[in-house]
This record gives sequence, structure tokens and C-alpha cells, in this order.
Amino acid sequence: MFSVALPQDVLYIIKTLNQAGHQAYIVGGCVRDTILHTQPKDWDITTSAKPEETKKLFSHTFDTGIQHGTITVVLNHTNYEVTTYRIEGEYEDCRHPSGVTFTNNLQEDLLRRDFTMNAIAYHPEEGYQDFFHGMEDIQSKTIRGVGVPALRFQEDALRMLRCVRFAAQLGFDVEEETYQALCENKELIKKISVERIHDEMDKLWLCHHEDKMPLLWQSGLLTEIDEQLANRQMQREHGLLEELKKAPKESVLRWTIVLQDYSPQEAKAFLKKLKFDNDSLKTICLLLENINQALPTQGYPLRGLISKLGLEAVGQLITLQEILRPTAPSLQTAQCLDKIIADGDCLTLKELAVDGQMLMEIGVPKGKELGKLLSLLLDFVHQNPERNQKNILLEKAREFM
Repeated sequence: MFSVALPQDVLYIIKTLNQAGHQAYIVGGCVRDTILHTQPKDWDITTSAKPEETKKLFSHTFDTGIQHGTITVVLNHTNYEVTTYRIEGEYEDCRHPSGVTFTNNLQEDLLRRDFTMNAIAYHPEEGYQDFFHGMEDIQSKTIRGVGVPALRFQEDALRMLRCVRFAAQLGFDVEEETYQALCENKELIKKISVERIHDEMDKLWLCHHEDKMPLLWQSGLLTEIDEQLANRQMQREHGLLEELKKAPKESVLRWTIVLQDYSPQEAKAFLKKLKFDNDSLKTICLLLENINQALPTQGYPLRGLISKLGLEAVGQLITLQEILRPTAPSLQTAQCLDKIIADGDCLTLKELAVDGQMLMEIGVPKGKELGKLLSLLLDFVHQNPERNQKNILLEKAREFM
């Protein structure tokens, strides 16, 4: 089996722990990713050293979850989580253990992990420690729960959603016993916070293997999260997957495609339920309000629409219509938009060559009349973009007064 090229900082942490008489390995997703020849986002280390022992060995650390054995070592402005081997107590809320017991046994530590592909440890001299045949499952593209899958899901119900997300992320199949355990324990997802559910679903819609996404509703898991969304996805499964395949890997665009059958009011209620941030909520609802509207292909009305909705939103609407309404004149709109941007046309009041202070200096009273006049001048410039000049607009303002 090939060796793993570990970053120098990771090698230093492992070597420092080993020289102090402790075991240490990289573990979890970073091992899986190296086997799959993809670059890990994070490097996690598991060790027989107790948290206080680890802290004594490194000059810059901070407590991440020290009660659960995790401290963070900082080297060269990069954080590395180092966690003591542990056995976890009962999971009373299907998410967090009631307590942990530290152990010197690596296998006991790996047994508590979710899937066999994430339960592999690696040491640069010792090689792989793979007690649950995770490497075989990676090679066969299989997601399998460690030990008894039902127990792993009952310990942490979020693992069910992660199971579906990993399938769509990696293109793996879910092993039969693991899938059956997911189906039988699906109602436990209701014990998980909506914030964590939102995070996992957000990652899911951005995955590359869209053909695996139906596991979310076919298993019944989505019904437990939101029955209305599950019913709508089942009704339009094939079309949804084809649309997602064509869509950029952007969260707002993909959520808009997922919710395209929702009215803005329905979408707002759903997005609030899943605790979306305000900006994403407003953007998705704005796109849904305009998703079926005919987009202008001429400069004047398109400049007006950009002023109303914003440049980014109009660009997103063009992308969405190219995917959802292929007969719409999206190409002409996109070409017109490109010209507007290239020409540097004035699109908003901020880009107007005059402002409220200049207008007041020629006698326009402050208040509604001033705002109305600025809007008239902006419309004039939308029709005549080359005339966005101070002297021309001040003269035009006098005509409008």
C-alpha cells in the first residue's frame, strides 16, 4: 500500500508525541481522502496522550473540546486538532455523548466512528491501522457503518444525513445493512438541530454525484425533515437531478432549483424553518419571485431591471432560466448584460453623475421631490447611458423641476 505524503507540521506533531512516549496517528476523513487521492481539508490527529500531556509538548495550543479530549495545536498559523483515544458514554440526545472515558487502545477509539472509510488511522512508519476493513470499502466504493450501523445512527442521528451526503459526494453506494438501519431509524433526525441539518443539506446539493441524492427521500429521511419538500422532490426526481447537474456549484442557485415549485411565501417559511441567514433567504425568495418572468433582451429595460434587482441577481436569473427554461432568450439577455458591463453603464443611483446635494444646490427641496427627481434622472440615464454627465443631468433636472 502506498505511503501518504504528510505535511511537515503533521509529521512534527506525530514525531513530538511519539518521542514523548505516546502513540499518534492521522485519522478520519484526511486518511480517507489521501486513499482517494484527494487533498484533505483538515488533518486530524488521534493520540494516546491525555489532553494536558499534549498541551505540555506544544507552545501554542487552545482548548477546543478538552472535556472530550480535543485540543488544537497551532503551527505556522494553521490549526490541527489533536484528540485523545476515547470511549464514549451513552448518547442521550442522539447527538452528544453523556461523557467520555480516555483509553490507550486505538481500536476502541476507532470503533466509535461513523463509517468504516472514516475509521482508518495512519502512521508514517507503521502504515495503516484498519480494524474494520475500511480500505476494502473505499476500494469497492461502499459506505458501511462501523460495527452495528443502527447503533452508530442511534448514537448520532446526524450520521444518517452524512451517509447520504457522503454517497453524493464520493459516488459511493450505501451497504444494505447500513441503508436498512438508516431507514429504520430515520425519525431520530428530528432530534438534530435545524442548523446542523441545514449545513448537511447545503453540502449535499453541492455534491457532484447527483444520482445519489434520491437516497435522501427514498429512505424517508427527507420526509422526517420536511414532508412537503420530500413529496415535491419525489414527484419531479428525474427533472430535478438533470437540472442540478447543469447548475453551478453555488448554494443559492441550487437551493432555488430545489425550491422552484415553491411560492416565495412557502419558500420563506421553509428557509426560516431551516435557519437560513437573511441574505440567502432574501436572495432565494427574490429569485423565486422572478424565475418565470421574461427577461429583457434590450439595454434600457435590462438596465432598469438591474437597478431594481441588483446585478448579481439578474446574472443568477439568466443562469437559472438557461437551466429551467431553455426556450427563453437567455443568451440574448446574457449578451446584452455583458455589453452593459463592458460599457460601464450607470445602473444605480450611486453611479449617477449627480447626487442629492448637487440637486439641492440648484434649488430642489429635500424630501420626496428630491428622491423622485433622482429616480427620473436615473431612468433618463438608463435610456441614454452615454449622457451620464454632471452638466447634462443638472440641465435635465431643471427641465424636470
